[in-house]
Amino acid sequence: MAYQFTTLRHPAEKLLEAEHFLARMVHSSGMEFQFELNAFLSASRSVSFVLQKSMSDVPAFAAWYAKQQAIMKADSAMRFFLELRNISQKQGPVSFVGGSRLGGGWTYRFVGRPQPVPEELTGRDIGACCAAHLSKLANLLMDCDKAFPFHSCPGRAFTEEGMAALGYTMEDAEVSVGLPPGWTDVVDFPAAEKLKCLSREVEPLDAASIERIAAGDIQANGKPIEFPTFSGTDLVDYLAVRMADFPKMPCDRSPPSGPGEI
Repeated sequence: MAYQFTTLRHPAEKLLEAEHFLARMVHSSGMEFQFELNAFLSASRSVSFVLQKSMSDVPAFAAWYAKQQAIMKADSAMRFFLELRNISQKQGPVSFVGGSRLGGGWTYRFVGRPQPVPEELTGRDIGACCAAHLSKLANLLMDCDKAFPFHSCPGRAFTEEGMAALGYTMEDAEVSVGLPPGWTDVVDFPAAEKLKCLSREVEPLDAASIERIAAGDIQANGKPIEFPTFSGTDLVDYLAVRMADFPKMPCDRSPPSGPGEI
């Protein structure tokens, strides 16, 4: 069986998909805001799912990811976003409240029902909270890229260093890009040059976008997005606290199944 190359391309695409919905969320209001928030929660939740699937056959990945899971589970804000996705998919709308901003537009806050809002996210615009969560997910992918550089990026795999680290043959590389075995058998043609030619047929990892989002640079159409900042004493913050204190309604029940794995 030919060697199976791996890549972080698909989890990175999920990361960019979540950024897309976050950018739309910033300019939305009312029911449209709810739709974009639900889409963001779904796409961002898929980042770790797709990461595990993409790297499942990589030696040592399972042990590495177990350590990352422990870190994420200890992060109350990341656990909160996991629960929000479960609520939006299994119960109904995520609880939030909005208020108008001076100069136009709206700002929204999470309401702590049925799950309390972590201190890290209290008094913060929902868009800013989502941006912080997305940056954490990008850092997860960036750390994976550093831990498994040749498994993460086909562009790096198609080098002499990559061939030595992964243990594949030139025929494996040829077959993986749809060429017949032996296609690069040319007299006095160095292996490095053969791999360089073959690498033109594979898509390298978009590491720049991952690093950008990890640094907190969230963009729409190539331009950075600015999220509202507040002191936590705005009227909408007061409303969010008061709404969380209301008696629980039937829709506030916990999902029938557990929160699942991060």
